[in-house]
Amino acid sequence: MTATTIPSFTKKEVLAALKEVVKESPDTVYQAPWHMDPERTGTCFYVHVDALGEPTGAGCVVGAVLHRLGVPLDVLRGAERLSASGALNYLGQDGDSQLAIQLTEVQFRQDQGATWEAAYTAVFGKLR
Repeated sequence: MTATTIPSFTKKEVLAALKEVVKESPDTVYQAPWHMDPERTGTCFYVHVDALGEPTGAGCVVGAVLHRLGVPLDVLRGAERLSASGALNYLGQDGDSQLAIQLTEVQFRQDQGATWEAAYTAVFGKLR
């Protein structure tokens, strides 16, 4: 068994990855796969899995950002049910920073049904 290396990243790298993710899918309104949220509670998942529990890709906007920054899906699954700030702490990053608070707000807005672009814009201003 080999140890998984969790990458570290700067605020600048996180913001760049967030912009990329949002620009690629600005109209995305997050919804978990049916089998992951059958009651349609609006639960957000960092990692989507198939019906057998195998990872199929990143889920929510913050999950997509963290995976783009090199966090393996199996590691990211360990952060499920944590806020974006909690996920950063889990990954050994600074979950108390202003950026962590902003990512948590983007995540919250996404979870309330905002498109990824609207969630981003509400927190960071117009996407450029």
